[in-house]
Amino acid sequence: MTNKAKTTKSAKAYDDVLGASKDSLEGAMKATSEAASKGYEQAVAYGQQHMDQAVQNYDEIAKFNKETAEAMVNAGNLAVKGVEEVNSEMLAFAQTQVEDSVAATKAVFGAKTMQEAFELQANFAKTHLDAYVAQTTKIGEMMTRTTQLAFEPINSRYASVAEKFTKTAA
Repeated sequence: MTNKAKTTKSAKAYDDVLGASKDSLEGAMKATSEAASKGYEQAVAYGQQHMDQAVQNYDEIAKFNKETAEAMVNAGNLAVKGVEEVNSEMLAFAQTQVEDSVAATKAVFGAKTMQEAFELQANFAKTHLDAYVAQTTKIGEMMTRTTQLAFEPINSRYASVAEKFTKTAA
């Protein structure tokens, strides 16, 4: 074999090795590029999924806070309404008591005898005490009803939250 033939054979072998190396390098580059592209896509999908979850959680928290604030405002409004009713009732009772006291005083001063004056005064005192006891009972019932009504929205929120956390925990 001549030098020229050896050189040609070496050049061909070199070209074959170079071609194989080039193919191998191109394959490795393509595989690396595909893996990087796939990793990037997975990272974007992962980030998007968690961002969507964060937005959903934020929306749920905002909705929860809004509903809780509405329940508190509603409870406050119910309490104010109940206190207004109690105050109106107490004012009406006080006005009636003053009118009854004026009438009783006129009757006592109009009595013809001391015995009649004592009887009128005793009767007024008994009537006044009975009315006071009845009014106290009525005011107590009104306050109990007002408290129950005012706490209904808050109790409803509590039940809703408890139910949600029970479902989440299960």
